[in-house]
Amino acid sequence: MKEEQDRPTEHYLATKELMDTLSISRSTVNRMVKRGLPHIRVGAVRRFPMEQVLEWFKERTASR
Repeated sequence: MKEEQDRPTEHYLATKELMDTLSISRSTVNRMVKRGLPHIRVGAVRRFPMEQVLEWFKERTASR
């Protein structure tokens, strides 16, 4: 139980929140998901772990 309390909590964004945060369209989100953008499904809804999304962008921009 102590380990669970020490573990940092991940902040998840809904698709709309991700769109607003990054100023991108839903179709761009869908394209990025196909290219490997980290996400999980909660029922029929996607949730995007913010830290993993930021890391994904860093890796993609560093390789250019």
